[in-house]
Amino acid sequence: MNLLRLAITFLFLYPILSAAQENSATDNAESKLVIIGASYAENWPISKIGCLDVLNKGINGQVSTEVRDRFEKDALGINPKAVLIWGFINDFSNNPREMADETRETAIRNIEAMAEAAHKAGVIPVLATEVTMGAPDSLLDNLMGWIGSIRGKQSFQQYISTNVMTANEWIRGYAKQKGYPLLDIEKLMTNEEGNRKAGYFTQDLSHITDKAYQDLDAFAEPALEKGVIKPYHLCSE
Repeated sequence: MNLLRLAITFLFLYPILSAAQENSATDNAESKLVIIGASYAENWPISKIGCLDVLNKGINGQVSTEVRDRFEKDALGINPKAVLIWGFINDFSNNPREMADETRETAIRNIEAMAEAAHKAGVIPVLATEVTMGAPDSLLDNLMGWIGSIRGKQSFQQYISTNVMTANEWIRGYAKQKGYPLLDIEKLMTNEEGNRKAGYFTQDLSHITDKAYQDLDAFAEPALEKGVIKPYHLCSE
C-alpha cells in the first residue's frame, strides 16, 4: 500500500518538479551575455560582467558569414539577456584586396542582420568595433614600409587596419542610429597611427595578448554596466 501511495505521489509531483527544473534552467540561461565571433572573441577569458554570466561562442578562423550562419543556434538559441557581436577581421584577411569594398559590405550586412535578429528576439544586441593589426617595428620593416608608401602601396597590416577602421565607423553610426549599446574596442586598442598598441598583439601581429585581454576586461566591465546592465535594469529583477 505504501509503495502504491509513493508511486501515485511521484506521478503527481513529477510534472511539477520537471516544470520547476525547466524554469530554473531558463532563468539561468536568461542571466547570460553571449559573446559571439571568431578567435578574438573565443580567446577572451571573461566569465562574468556584473550580474551576467558570460558564455563564449567564438570560433577560431571564422568570417562574419559563418558567425551569422550559426547566430540563431549559438546565440539566440539559449535565450540570453544580451549578445555581444564582435569580429569581422577574417573577412579581409581571407579575401583578395581587390574585393575590399565587397568584403566590407558583406561584413556590414552580416553584423546588421545579427543585430536585427537579436532585437527581434528580445535579446539586447551589443555591437563591438573590431581591432586593428599590429605593425612590425624593425629597421627593415620600417624601411620597407617607407619604400612602399613612396610607391603608393600598403602593407598587408595597413590594408587590414584601414578597412577595419572604415567598417568600425559604420558600426558606430549604426549603433547610434538604432540605439544599440556599443563596446568600442578599437578605441582601447588602437594608437593614433591606426595600428594596434604595442603590447597588445602577438608575434603574428594579429592575435591578442594576455595583457590586452586584461585591459579589455577593465574597459568592458564599466562600459557594459553603463551601456547595457543599468539602462536595461538587468540586475534589478
